[in-house]
Amino acid sequence: MNLLPASLAGRTLLLVLAVVVVAATTIVSLIGEVRRSAHVAQTTQLVAGQIRLLQTVLPGLDASARERLARLPAGDGPQLQLMPDGPGVPSQEPDFGFGRRLAETLSEQLGEPISLRHINHPRGQPPQTDSSPPRGEPRPRSGLWIGFMAGSERWWLLLPPPRFEPPELPPQLWAGLALALALLAAIATIFVRGIVGPLARLGEAVDAAGDGAGRPVVPAGPSEVRHLAERHNGMLARLAAADAERREMLAGLTHDLRAPLARLRLRLALLASDEERAGLTRDADDMERIVSQCLAFLRSEAVAGTAPPLPIAAAISEAVARQQELGRPVTLLADAASADCRVAIDAAALQRVLDNLIDNALQHAAPPVELSLSVLSAAASPKFCLCVRDHGPGIAAADRERVLDAFTQLEPARATSGRCGLGLAIVRRIVAGCGGELTLGDAEDGGLVVHLRLPCTWPGGAVRSGERQCR
Repeated sequence: MNLLPASLAGRTLLLVLAVVVVAATTIVSLIGEVRRSAHVAQTTQLVAGQIRLLQTVLPGLDASARERLARLPAGDGPQLQLMPDGPGVPSQEPDFGFGRRLAETLSEQLGEPISLRHINHPRGQPPQTDSSPPRGEPRPRSGLWIGFMAGSERWWLLLPPPRFEPPELPPQLWAGLALALALLAAIATIFVRGIVGPLARLGEAVDAAGDGAGRPVVPAGPSEVRHLAERHNGMLARLAAADAERREMLAGLTHDLRAPLARLRLRLALLASDEERAGLTRDADDMERIVSQCLAFLRSEAVAGTAPPLPIAAAISEAVARQQELGRPVTLLADAASADCRVAIDAAALQRVLDNLIDNALQHAAPPVELSLSVLSAAASPKFCLCVRDHGPGIAAADRERVLDAFTQLEPARATSGRCGLGLAIVRRIVAGCGGELTLGDAEDGGLVVHLRLPCTWPGGAVRSGERQCR
């Protein structure tokens, strides 16, 4: 399982924070080490001075003075306590770093070996053992026992636990580190946003270019990102120039074909044989149909969803009425919600969509062709749904995506009948330009059904009742 953030911004911010945390931890560790070293040196100076003083004073004191000196109360603070040698001295040697470092530095400063012992039990509750001193004698306290020679006698200085380690770092230091970390995180966020923001905009522009709606981006951010944006803009310019050249070439070709077609029709009218005239007329019709499809495909590239809202149900109803006047088996079923529905689509583009869908259904499938209008329920973005259903064999699921591509024909024989495989490609391009989607599916009782879903609105912006799912 990858625990790293998925986005570049998250990973960059995590890297910056990790570097800051490691640096702060290292600094705090170094400060602690310096404090511990200074504390050992300070404690060594204190203890060494006390030992030298006691080594000078103790040999000249009588027994009663020594006893009174050893019985002086030490209290609960961090001060040293003088203890005489005896059975109450602990036997355990210190096994922690402070004790070992103190023994080494004391031995170096005093020039003689130093004995250290350690005892650790609850303060004021020393354990009672056979070696415990008799009643009235000072009881051993928790701490570090430092043994030294004063004349011919051994004495012990008791170093209490508060002196073992330096004081904890002040809370103000931790608060300052936390504030500095938060400030660095904010600065890093602004810094990362300045890098990732231009990259995100460039990524959106690349996605748009992949969808056929390329747009240039303003170069921003680091020099590498700016150079990448400039290259992207240059690529878009070259693609636009190549696309314009292609469209101009195809448009000129189809335009130039119309003149020979007109002359061909004129010669056909002069032919005496009806049989020859009929065959050549069909060929001319096929050629003109191909030219018209190519022109329609080129015009569909300029279609976008910026047309004024069109009462689409009324426009479709008029188109179906014209089809029925020509004797074509086309029917229309519309629900109440679609009556006032408006879609931003050009009327001529909608006519090309309906002509292509109905012609495909009648020529490559079986009648009747059924059109149904409905509204796809959605509170945020309702969709107008047009379904065109035929009663033919349908299209296999594996071929439905491929048949939407330009110049694709599932049956090679169609290429000889004046068709060039642009009908559904024209429909998909127009629908995509209006912000909609086109899908193919199977009808419940056989046949192919084409679903068109387009963003729609109502007068006043309210969604009307009676909306239902597109079938």
